This record gives sequence, structure tokens and C-alpha cells, in this order.
Amino acid sequence: MTFPFNKLIPISNEEIVHSEEFYEEIRKYGSFLSDKKLPIIYSLPHLCLLSGVNINNIKKLCGSNRIDDYKRFKLKKRRGGFRVIQTPNEELKYLQRWILFNILDKITVHDSCTGFEKEKSIKQNAEIHLKSEAVLKIDLMRFFDTINEKRIYGLFKNFGYHKNLAVSFAKICTIEPNEKFMKSFKKNEIGIKNFIIENEEGILPQGSPTSPKLSNLVAFKLDKRLYGLALKSKLNYSRYADDITFSGNLDTLKKIKSIIYKIINEERFFVNHSKTKLLIRGNPFFVTGLSVNNNYVTIPKKRKIDIEHHLFHCLENGVEEHMKICEIKKRNFKDWLLGNIAFVYSVEKELGQKYFDSFNKIQWPI
Repeated sequence: MTFPFNKLIPISNEEIVHSEEFYEEIRKYGSFLSDKKLPIIYSLPHLCLLSGVNINNIKKLCGSNRIDDYKRFKLKKRRGGFRVIQTPNEELKYLQRWILFNILDKITVHDSCTGFEKEKSIKQNAEIHLKSEAVLKIDLMRFFDTINEKRIYGLFKNFGYHKNLAVSFAKICTIEPNEKFMKSFKKNEIGIKNFIIENEEGILPQGSPTSPKLSNLVAFKLDKRLYGLALKSKLNYSRYADDITFSGNLDTLKKIKSIIYKIINEERFFVNHSKTKLLIRGNPFFVTGLSVNNNYVTIPKKRKIDIEHHLFHCLENGVEEHMKICEIKKRNFKDWLLGNIAFVYSVEKELGQKYFDSFNKIQWPI
């Protein structure tokens, strides 16, 4: 994004005149960002002007209270407890999307990072681990919650933005956890809860457009170190969001597990030890929910059987009768089934197309 530096020079004697050093610093600042193909932004008002948002609203947001700018709801976890989703209001969401499109998407993540990235997918993540003797799966506990305001500030400052503006960016992209949010922590997550309380800073909200990309950028050094360890140990490595996967020789995986834990802790993330799994070929082999048992990635058999069951009975008995017999209470059953078929299509196109054809024959109630 270009900037008319010539307009910085006063055009009349009545304007405030700064020193030549001041103008030179301004030029250097702009040139540095321009060379990185990042938008040249000098201040919070300048950001609001470029993005077209209300400066007064954003100044208030960057003040002492951000909680009012978010709506929140709970999602149940499969293993008990719940996840708090916090979505920004429309104006804040627009600004976050502007930041994502104009700034964050221009910064590259580590090659081993496959989640939340354009032209990368859950299938590509699984393909890295095909034909391996064993797979070690490690889960990062409450990934977004461990990334605080200070770390986001550091990112924007490293991009080249002025430290005062970096503070504003950090506040725009984080939320201060309230008492209700803190109640969502389980007993085994007490370490993270204490970490958040001690730092007294905003954290990445699940539900914000910028959080996925920011989490990947913050985890760049983690990916770099774990990839280096894998390379040295002749193993494969990938990370899809909070799912870390190593694959290769079984004995090597057993030996380096403690080193992996150490690196994760040093990079200020937390391991969910209850979800660590070491899979040996011959047993069910899944990476981020996809089967890598064969020479190619497939959808787990159970999921396909489930989809085929619904398709068959919706065609045979009708949707309403099928839902009644199976006691299906999903209000969005149609969207749920379509979403599952789309997921199959993203991994196994031929089979997915077959499912789509069956889905389109169903007489859905109005």
C-alpha cells in the first residue's frame, strides 16, 4: 500500500513545521512497512480512517473495558465441560476482518502449520503421516486462552508497527476474561486459569476472525523448534490448530516425547496429557480425525456408515419419519447432514459426489 510522503511536507508557513529528522523517521517507518507489503498506519485514528470505522467506538474499546463488545455462548465438549465462544459485535468484527485481510494474511506461518490457512487443509495435515510405523499425537490445552495480549502486542511490533499502535492492535484482537468465562475451566486446566489470572491481560477469543491466524503466527517459533526436532530425529511433524502430530519410528517417538513436552512448555503453551496418544500401525490410525491406515487418507468408516444410514432412510421413509424413528432432535438436521457430506467430498471427492447425488433426491419438508 503506497503512502504520499510528499504530503508530510508543510505546504504553507502557517502549518506546524517539524524537524527534518522527524520527517526522515516517518519515511523510514513507512518504507519498512511498504517493503513488507503491509499497510502504512501511523496511529489508531489513522487505522480507523483507513478501515472506515468509528474512532470513538474503537477508542472506547481500547480503553478499560472490552467485554461489552462481545456476545458469548457455550458449546458442549465431547469429553465433558463446555467451550465458551465469544463473538465480537458487527463493527468490531468488521475491523478485525480488515486487519486479517490487510495485515495478517500477508504474513506467512511455518510450513508445518496446516490449520486455518488458505490452500492448506485437514487432509494435507494427515497426508504428511502416511506410511508411518507409528504416530504420536499431542494436544495443546486451551490453545487460544494461553495466547495473551502481550504476545499479540509483540507480533504487531515485530511486523514494524509503532509500539503505541501495536498496543491498540493487541486490544482490538483480544478480550479480557470475565468471571463467567473463568468458570469454564476444569480441574486439569487450573494451571492455565492461574496463568491468565496472574497476567491480568486480554486473551484471544474463540469466535473472533483474527484469532486463528494470530494463534498460528504466535506459534511460529514452536513450529520451528518442533520441526527442527523432527528433522533431526528423522520424523514427520505437523500442527493443525491445537493438534500436534509426529510420526515415524516407534522407538524414536518414545524417546523424544519428553523433549517435545519441554519445548511446548518453554514456548508458554500447555500440554493436555490426557489426550496424548501413541498409535502403532496395525491398530486404528487416525490423524486429526482422518484415517491414515492405507496409502491414502480416507474418512473413518464409522462416519461414512452414519451418513449412508441417514441418506438411505431419508429416501426410503421420508425425513420426518426417519427423524421420529431415530429420535433425531437436531433442528438443523439438513444442514448438519449436508455439512458432513461436504467434509467427505473435501477428502474423498468421488464418494462425496455420490452422497451429494443422494442428498439432492431427498424430499425435504418446507
